Amino acid sequence: MKILPNISSLMDIGEPVCVTFDEHADGEPSDLLYCEITHKARHGESFSVSAQGCPVGAYILGVSDDSPHEYYFKSGRYVDMQAARRASDSLPRVVKPYRSIKIEPLSMNKGKFNVLILYLTPERAMRIVQAHSYASGVRVVVDTLGAASVCGDCTALVIENGVGLSFGCKGSRKHSGYSDDEVPLGIGVEFIEKIEEGLGQIPNTLE
Repeated sequence: MKILPNISSLMDIGEPVCVTFDEHADGEPSDLLYCEITHKARHGESFSVSAQGCPVGAYILGVSDDSPHEYYFKSGRYVDMQAARRASDSLPRVVKPYRSIKIEPLSMNKGKFNVLILYLTPERAMRIVQAHSYASGVRVVVDTLGAASVCGDCTALVIENGVGLSFGCKGSRKHSGYSDDEVPLGIGVEFIEKIEEGLGQIPNTLE
């Protein structure tokens, strides 16, 4: 995989993050949350983890089958346990088998990954959506709960749907610290080349 100049240029700070679900290599357990690890990778660090420190992330990443509905209810996010359970049941989950997750900046990737995660201003995220639709005119469906954004919306959901646009969540904004004017966005590897090409063809926003 080449460096993807059109996609990479959309990020003002750091670089896109490659996420690879590895069926062969072992990783190390980390106390950091998945969203924290991803944000550190944005700034140049590389990780190979077998587990991470967020219980909701563990559920979404397929490591645990413990539903987070009780945690969600106790946190005050939902009016009652029924709403919290419904929210938990709607969370996307990674079902593919793997032994570790490689999380690294695009420049360190050797050409194989499952998901690319970016942190973008709304205008830059718009351009990803436009580039995705450039060749086919197909709409991008934004599917989010305002929870589990980086692990759910931008990773697990992307494996299913190909593109995931999120507005972030309380946990990822609190613990990883991306700015209030950024939104996280995930792209599945099968759409990378199409979006890279589309970005080179669509008009600039102010043209």
